[in-house]
Parts: sequence; structure tokens; C-alpha cells
Amino acid sequence: MSSVFGMSDPEFWSALKKTKRAIIPIGSMEQHGPHLPVSTDALIAEHVSKLVAQKVGAFVLPAIAYGVSFEHDPMFHVSLRNSTLSALVCDACAALASHGVKEIIVINGHHGNIGALQYIAQDLAGRISNDVSVHVLHYWHQMKNDELGHAGEVETSLVLAIAPELVKMEKAQAGAKNPTAKSKAAYASITNSPGSFVKITGNGVWGDPKKASAEMGQRLLKEIVAGLAKTISELGDD
Repeated sequence: MSSVFGMSDPEFWSALKKTKRAIIPIGSMEQHGPHLPVSTDALIAEHVSKLVAQKVGAFVLPAIAYGVSFEHDPMFHVSLRNSTLSALVCDACAALASHGVKEIIVINGHHGNIGALQYIAQDLAGRISNDVSVHVLHYWHQMKNDELGHAGEVETSLVLAIAPELVKMEKAQAGAKNPTAKSKAAYASITNSPGSFVKITGNGVWGDPKKASAEMGQRLLKEIVAGLAKTISELGDD
């Protein structure tokens, strides 16, 4: 299906007769080292969403490019509060439901958004019909190795595969610190705190982007898209 961004009003209503499923990509606006754009998370989420939509039949909404990124202080970020992001997504879902969309899939591209998105379906109770379903999926959960890092090997490979002209590999540098001493659960909690990311990584990069390649990015995209398509098909199973 086409992106809603490029549709006219008559084209939307015509397309709605073919599918009543919509995908909303969500990213963030935050530093991704000296080599990746600050729009990396939104870029990946939107591209993945378009590929998934081709497999499952769905509209794709323009990506919500702002997320919850206070952990990146004092480096660059433009952040929404959890309540703001939640309200924004809920309002978008309610609007889609009012136009006849019956299944809404939120594809999240930023770890910091998880808390805000966790209860979207509950927050919409009473605002949308019971026959409308809303689901939130985090794309990296579809990777066999879900160690996403930040501006490291995985994200850099994905952007190399999606928009190589935006990657400045000559400026790529590994994280100044190697955050491996603590457990994954501990880091998941620590990185919720404002300003925590630079303290953990030293330079805002988690991993080594110099190991990245477009070939790896293409492999990861196939893995992610296949996994998301399978998961979406399972959501409709009784």
C-alpha cells in the first residue's frame, strides 16, 4: 500500500476499501554520534514500516520523528514527555479509527519510547470501538540478536542500507567506554535517567560503527521485516 503522506482524500477512501490496517512509525530526534543523522530512529522505523506494509497490506502514516530522549543530555535531542508522546499517538489512533481503520500497528524505532507506548491500547479504551485493535511492536525485537546498541554496528549498517548518503563513515568512532560490566536489565533501567547515556558510553556511541556494512544492513532489514510481518499475521489469530 501507499504512504498516506502522498495520498489525496479520494485516494485514501479508495484504498480503505482494500485494507483497514494502518502502520504508524515512531522514532526520535537525538544524537547518533558524529557519523549518523539525528533522525536515524525515525528513518529506520519509517523504512521498515513501508517494507512491512507491502507484505501485510497496510497504510503507512508519516513517521512521528520526536520521541523520549532525555537520556542523551547534554548532547543534542528534541524530546517529548512520556505523556505528550502517549497523547499524540492516542489521538492519531483515535482519528484513524474514526475513519474506519480497524487495525493499527505502531512500529517503534527508539528504546526510550517504550514506556510511553506501553499502555496505548489501554489509554484508548472508551475512545475507540471494541472492534479496533492497536498493537505496539519494537523493530529490534525481531532481530535474532536484539543487542541494538546506539549508533553502533547495527544502526549504522541499517542506515548504510537505507540511505548511505547520510552516513559519514570517515567520522565513525567506537564508544569511548565499553558498557559491558552490568547486566542488560541494569542498563535498561539506568538509561531511563536523564543524562545517563553519555556517562555510560563516554561519547554517546554504544558499540563500534566501524564494523558496519550495507550488506549487514540488508540482511538485518530482511530479518526485521520478515519477523514483523509474521508477528502482525499472528496478532489476528484467534
